[in-house]
Amino acid sequence: MQKYVALIFLIFFSGHVFAEAKAKSPYSKSALIKIAMSAGPPSISAEATVMDYDGTVLRKGTNDWVCNTGGDPQRINPACLDKVWLDWNDRFMAGEKNDIENQAFGQAYMLQGDVPVDNDVPSSYGMDDHVKGPKTGHFHDSGPHMMLLLPRAVLKQITSDPYAGGSYVMFPNTEWEHLMIPVGDVKPSFGHH
Repeated sequence: MQKYVALIFLIFFSGHVFAEAKAKSPYSKSALIKIAMSAGPPSISAEATVMDYDGTVLRKGTNDWVCNTGGDPQRINPACLDKVWLDWNDRFMAGEKNDIENQAFGQAYMLQGDVPVDNDVPSSYGMDDHVKGPKTGHFHDSGPHMMLLLPRAVLKQITSDPYAGGSYVMFPNTEWEHLMIPVGDVKPSFGHH
């Protein structure tokens, strides 16, 4: 989920990034709410604030979570984030620094999966930007997953290989690293790893 994925879910959680005029949505408001809520467990999403990809609040929630319809008009990668993740996204999008050594615990869900991303390079925006080769990052489809923000001291004990099985670190050795917990299979985007 390199920078492209990070940017996508950061953008869709940072509505102020989209300043362009909003096109007429092919989805009803209730359909958009359902899409956003599908990203997390009902115990979280049922009471979460729901936002469309452009930051439009579709429903005000009663807990501290925000569920979003996805990173673009296709709404293919909805997510539910807690306050710590929302703040992390804001810092990332603003080009600010992140104190990974003292990172506070944060939780996020993407139970519908995400767009393919580079696991190793936050600045890789898409597959076309990715240099395909054995020494480059793992460009993959993470599938349905949960994400945790943790301090580096914890993350350095965990592999960054998305194909190793189980949890892995995304954006390793950067200030934006975080733990990915797959709920399904992780698949290489280029057909190999």
